[in-house]
Amino acid sequence: MKSKLILSLAALLTISGYLMLNSCSKLKSITLHKTYADIEFVIPAPKTAGTFEIEKDIQADLQDLASQNGFDINKIESATINSISLQIADTTLPSYTFAIVDNAVCSFSADGVSVSEVGSDDAVHTSPTQIDFDLKGIDVTPYLKASSYKAKIKLTTNADITHDVPMKASIQCSFKVTPFK
Repeated sequence: MKSKLILSLAALLTISGYLMLNSCSKLKSITLHKTYADIEFVIPAPKTAGTFEIEKDIQADLQDLASQNGFDINKIESATINSISLQIADTTLPSYTFAIVDNAVCSFSADGVSVSEVGSDDAVHTSPTQIDFDLKGIDVTPYLKASSYKAKIKLTTNADITHDVPMKASIQCSFKVTPFK
């Protein structure tokens, strides 16, 4: 809740600053940022080595952000993902690391919007417990405009998973808004 308030205030200050420095006729678009943090996934055990998927519904909540900052959600021109990170939060011994993951693919879907691959990781991990996906650079506006979207992670492992493995994800996005068009 605190991060939403801080993000909303930052967006409001950004919009206000642009309005004061530029006349409305000069203002073409502004860029706002949104972070979806602490998205929790669980790999349920048992899983044999191979390929499987885990999925999580994410509340997009851009309508709330738009209302708080005085623009219509339909004024969003484009949205891109700046980063997707996935961390293992396993505290059960022996703990799993991404050494057992040979490949990971992240995709988004939403009601009425087709599935799109947004990032992948090919076993070159940021750390033993974190993956930072290589991004595909696609426009994710339809997913963020939906009331919720699904993030799906397809993992290929080289070892069996014998206990539930908790994971946390973070998705950072930016989007362009043309408020006066």
